[in-house]
Amino acid sequence: MEGKIVNIEGFKGVGLTYFGNNEKGEIPNLWEAFNNRYRDIKQKSKSMLFYGICDGDMDSEGRFHYTACAEVDSFEDVPEGMITKVVPAGKYIVYTYGGSIQDLGLFYNDIYAKWIPASGHEVEYRPQLELYDERFMQNGELDIYIPIK
Repeated sequence: MEGKIVNIEGFKGVGLTYFGNNEKGEIPNLWEAFNNRYRDIKQKSKSMLFYGICDGDMDSEGRFHYTACAEVDSFEDVPEGMITKVVPAGKYIVYTYGGSIQDLGLFYNDIYAKWIPASGHEVEYRPQLELYDERFMQNGELDIYIPIK
């Protein structure tokens, strides 16, 4: 599968973070908790636009930071218990996924094992993004942004 190359502007996000290896499906639980608190976020840039942000590499135990968040215009009035994220501007290769959320891990495996090597691009150490917009609500589609050099 060929990805689309894009340059994004940096943005700010507010949400909830999980650290672990998602061994027991904790990320869907994180999204549920985020969805329950979404209305608490006051400075949203756009409605129905959410990001899953994965920070860099896994540690030696396969754990990583994953943040479910909304893009915001400012960090003013951050709800208690939520965190702030800054995603820097950069170049990404984007893949669109439209299958079952349970099979998303297999899609990621194909991205890193097949499609990125075939693309000739090199992954860069920056946050990886999942973009959830109205398409996800309508038909389950989301975009995966892999940072590249």
